Amino acid sequence: MKSRSLNLSQPAWAVLAAAAMLYVIGLLCIYATEAGRAAPAIKTTRQLFNLAAGCAGFVGVLWLGYPWFKRFAPIIVALAVVGLIPLVLAKFVPLGGLVPEKRGAHRWIQLPFYSIQPSELMKVAYVIGLAAYLRYRQNYRTFLGLMIPLAASLVPLVLILLEPDLGTALLIMPVLFVMLFAAGARTKHLVGLAAVGVCMVPVLWMQLHPYQRSRVLGVLLQSETLRQRIIAEPDKYEFLGTEKQAREWEVASGMQLVRSKAALGSGGLTGHGWGEGAFVEFSFLPDKHNDFIFAMVGHQWGLIGCLVVLTCYTIIVLAGIEIAAGTMDPFARLMAVGIVALLATQVIINIGMTIGLLPITGMTLPFVSYGGSSLLTNFIGLGLLVSVSRYRPYLLANRPFEFGGDRRDDAVKPTPDYRAYA
Repeated sequence: MKSRSLNLSQPAWAVLAAAAMLYVIGLLCIYATEAGRAAPAIKTTRQLFNLAAGCAGFVGVLWLGYPWFKRFAPIIVALAVVGLIPLVLAKFVPLGGLVPEKRGAHRWIQLPFYSIQPSELMKVAYVIGLAAYLRYRQNYRTFLGLMIPLAASLVPLVLILLEPDLGTALLIMPVLFVMLFAAGARTKHLVGLAAVGVCMVPVLWMQLHPYQRSRVLGVLLQSETLRQRIIAEPDKYEFLGTEKQAREWEVASGMQLVRSKAALGSGGLTGHGWGEGAFVEFSFLPDKHNDFIFAMVGHQWGLIGCLVVLTCYTIIVLAGIEIAAGTMDPFARLMAVGIVALLATQVIINIGMTIGLLPITGMTLPFVSYGGSSLLTNFIGLGLLVSVSRYRPYLLANRPFEFGGDRRDDAVKPTPDYRAYA
């Protein structure tokens, strides 16, 4: 395997430049929300510290190289799962200050100088573990063969839901489907699996907490017409919410969504300017430095600012796909696809909930939102992408995940490729 120790490929530089732009935009938004307060710049200072931790993780990944993660994938996944267990135990057994409760959830492990969110680290570990499992197998080409990766995915999914952390849990299935598709799973089997998942929705719905249900229903309750119908005929629409919920939605469960859309829409084409605008100066919007930071981008810089952010994510996705396509290592290709799917899904969920198309789940916006564990995880994923771009293996074999021959058993007729990838 040939490694370029200093030079990076053009896609890698594009990924780094786009991520840097996103971080700067996020830091400016975080600082703007703190300006003029009695103790300003606390979150900004912490975000700079988070950047240092993220850069350390990025450099560490590059130093180790992605083959190291391939070699130790089972251990990485096992440690990530073990890290989730104290969060579940804290719901039943007091663990003191080790696992504090925040907003009714146990998502963080409090260390002396740093708090870690294990579910964030689990996201990258999950991609690494799934890529290691799928790289040389063909049993997922059958419907029953899909049950093994699906069952393995349920372990972190259930543990994360028990915290509870609905946002992170929503990432598992899309990433699984994208990686299975990239690995060569049959489309009809994936569609069948999705149909089974849809059938399980009523069961999962009954397991959600009341506040989680209200967030899901909040997408529908944006309709003034629907709320009026619930108020007029509460018995007929009781499955959507009570009369009280419909009357108080705008000032209760729907308050964040209403104000998020107001902040985003008030920016117009060019916005109010950096550090300007009512939603910057006053605490109208909770979590405006975190979950709803995209609304603050639109509020300050308008549609143009939002398009810049979306363009940066588009660059990362397209460059990541090019990096995945440029390697012949099955593990590297799947891992790169998984990292891209992970970032893209987070962006879709966060922006979707900001504009009212998806339920509010507490999902951060990659590289932009305030947060230590999320930024560290994003930089680790970035490091894995760049690491793949720096390695070009010499492979004398058929291209990975290409299936031919007898379709009944997917027998592959070897077609040696003697080209070297420099």
